[in-house]
Formats: sequence, structure tokens, C-alpha cells
Amino acid sequence: MSEAGGVYGLDVAEGLDDRRSRDLMLRHRNLIRFMIISGAVAVDLAAIGVAAMIGALLRQGHIESSSWVQLVGVLVPTYFLAAIGFGAYRMRTLRSLARTLSKSFVALSLAVSFGFCAAFALQVGSQFSRLETGYTILFAALLLMMMRIFGTMLLRNALRSVIDQSAVVLTDGLLLGRRSGDSFTKVVDVRGAGLVPSLNDPAFLDRVGRIVRDADRVVLSFDDPVERLKWAEAMQVSGHNAELIADLGDVKPMALSRWQGHSTLVISRGPLNTGERVVKRLFDLGVTLALMPVFGPLIAIFAILVKLDSPGPAFFIQERVGRNNRTYRCFKMRTMRTDLTDTSGFVSASRKDPRITRLGGFLRKTSIDELPQLFNVLLGDMSLVGPRPHALGSRAEGALFWELVPDYWRRHSMKPGVTGLAQVRGLRGATHRRSDIERRVAADLEYINGWSLWLDVKIIIMTFTVLVHRNAY
Repeated sequence: MSEAGGVYGLDVAEGLDDRRSRDLMLRHRNLIRFMIISGAVAVDLAAIGVAAMIGALLRQGHIESSSWVQLVGVLVPTYFLAAIGFGAYRMRTLRSLARTLSKSFVALSLAVSFGFCAAFALQVGSQFSRLETGYTILFAALLLMMMRIFGTMLLRNALRSVIDQSAVVLTDGLLLGRRSGDSFTKVVDVRGAGLVPSLNDPAFLDRVGRIVRDADRVVLSFDDPVERLKWAEAMQVSGHNAELIADLGDVKPMALSRWQGHSTLVISRGPLNTGERVVKRLFDLGVTLALMPVFGPLIAIFAILVKLDSPGPAFFIQERVGRNNRTYRCFKMRTMRTDLTDTSGFVSASRKDPRITRLGGFLRKTSIDELPQLFNVLLGDMSLVGPRPHALGSRAEGALFWELVPDYWRRHSMKPGVTGLAQVRGLRGATHRRSDIERRVAADLEYINGWSLWLDVKIIIMTFTVLVHRNAY
């Protein structure tokens, strides 16, 4: 190999490594943002603590007294609450030097003012040295300024791909062409990619979900009003933040926004913001990991029993529709004969179903067959609580679910759950009638629109009361 060829190969390798690193950061953008915000909180509070220690050292020559600890006990919680209230930890604040400095100084001023008022009201001002308090305030301001300046520079230079919003533009190629404007915008010519919007085609929804999965926002740019309306309808059931470059027409926008000098209409929003998704994910992981020492061995025991009961694998893996209409592989204990298994879900299980094995009947009746979905929770495909996932071929009255219920795809704006609001209300089992799926979708949308962490806890507790149910077969 020539020297030039070697250098070229190194350049290509470095470029690939940079691209992989950037793609990895984009994929885990929300987690990294949460870590940045958590780090900013920790640094701010630590700066106030260090300032109080410096004040004690300058005034008393040591930190053995408890006066500086009491001062920290007053300033830290009040600063934190004030900073939260003024949005000092929002990403747009952290990346703007003027904004981040002003908000942190306002929060510190409020904390100091509250401390003085509290000391006066409780008549404990004599317990604090005025000089030591003055040192603490001075060094707290200096340390906060230094840390915020350093943090802003770090975000702007090393973590720009995380803090800057990324966009995917879906276009017919006529209005914007291939102009993207920055490296965080991906333009997709849907006609060139062979994408035709269809709410009756799960494969289309899955493909679109994968294209826009890492984007903060999706912008639609279409010259044809009919095509524009179809894409708007498709994105409204996607669970993504989507906007439309268009006149109002028949579309009902949620808000107005801007993108590269164009007015856009916000036509849909995800049900949970970044913080709520992080809280829900941490809750899922914490509870699931706590349950695995109990349910892990139980899954292993029944996997062996399934193998002994009938020929075939212990687990049944089926493609199901997940968050943002992307399909994923859902795990269950196998409860049916391998030669009669319906992988598409076209035929719902019924009472005395000849396909169900001897052990399978018990597993289905006690809901033990659903336990392997805890692995889906750990993998991030599912949540402990959410709309139950359906197979692509699931039907009622001979028609596919989404053909019967216009709002069906909206239930996928959140991760599917091992349990859900519909299940604890007894809405489970076969879907013979149209009303069966209508009531379940209504319960799923009620859960999505009213989500709270307490609701998840409540549903998990209620699940244990309906593990054995007359409709579980």
C-alpha cells in the first residue's frame, strides 16, 4: 500500500469513527441531555457548598464549626428551587452564556434574600457571621460564574450535536429541494425513497418511524395539498413532534413555529416530554431489576416445563407494533402447539382453543406467559405500563383494528406495556366484536392523555388483582 493510500485509509477510518460516535450520541441524546442537566444542578449546588467552606476558612481558619453547614442548608435548597423556577437548567439556557449567567445570579440573589428574611423572622441572625456570610456570597457568585462559563463553552464545542435540535425534513423535493442549511438537518425525498403515506400499511408506518426516530422535530414540506394532508395525517399518529410548511388549509395546527426562515405549523406532539420519559424509564428499570430475582428463576422453570410439555421452543417471539408505530420482537412463553402457531395474530385465542397446550392453558389463565416481556422492558422496547401491544394481523369482526377504530394508531405514541389501564379494567381476551377494540383503544388514549407516575404505580398494584381473569384464555 502506498503512503498516500495509507493516509487516505486513516482519514476514512477516522471519519467513520467520528460518524459512529455522532450517531451514538444522537441515538442517546435524551439521556445525555438529562445527564447534562443533572450535572449542572450538582455543580451549582457544589459551588455554593465550596463557597461556604471557603468563607469559613477565611473567617475562622477552619471548617469545624457548624455555621457554614447551616448556611449551606439555607442557600442550597432555596437556590435550587429558584433556579428551577426561572428555567436555569433548561437546555436553551445552558447553551446561552448571557442567559445562563443572568438566571443563575437571579436565583442566587433570591436565595440570599430569602435567607436574610428567614434569619430576621426567626431571630437567628446573630448565629451567622456577617463577614463569613459575605465571603460565602462573593465566592458563590464567582464559582457559579466560572462553572457556567466553562459549561457553556463545553456544550457549544464538544456537545453541540447533543444540545442542538436535529430535524428530519420529509419533502416531495419541489419546495425545498435538497437544501438542509446545517449538519443537524436530514432531508428525505419521499418520492425518491418510494414512501407513499398509508394509515392501512403498518410497514409504511414502521419505515417512517425508523427514519425519524432520532430527530427532535419532523418538518413536512409538500407542494401538493393532497399529498401534504396525507402526510400530516400520518404524522399525527406517529407520536413525534411534527410541523408542516404549508398554508392552513384543512389541517388543525397546535401551534406555530419557525424553521430556516419558514413558518411551520405544529400538528402533533409526543405525550411525554424528555424529563417525563426519563422518569418513566428509570421507574421501569428500577422496578424490573427489583423483580428479576423473583421472576427470573420463575421464567427459567416454566421455560423448561414448556419444552417438556410439547415439542418446540420455550418462547414465542412475534412482531408487534411499538412506540411511534415501529415494530419490535415481543417475547412470550409459548402456549400453543408449534405446528398450529399463528405468527400473524390473525386468529384470536378462544375458550377451549385446540391450539393451546396443556401447560399453555395454565400459563395464559395466570398471565405467566407474559413474564418474558420483562426482558422487552429491559431492552427498552416496552414499558411496565402502557397500551398492550397487538400483532399486525389482529382483527375484530373480520377487519383489522385500524380499519375499525380511526384513532387506533394514536395509542402507539407511548411504549407498549406489560400491563395497562385497559387490562386492569378487565378489557382483555379475544376481540370478537368491534366494541371490544373500541373500548380498549379508548382506555389506552385515556391513559396516554392522563399519564402520571402515580398512575403507573396504581395500575401495577391493580394488575396483581386481575392476574387470573375470566377473559384470560
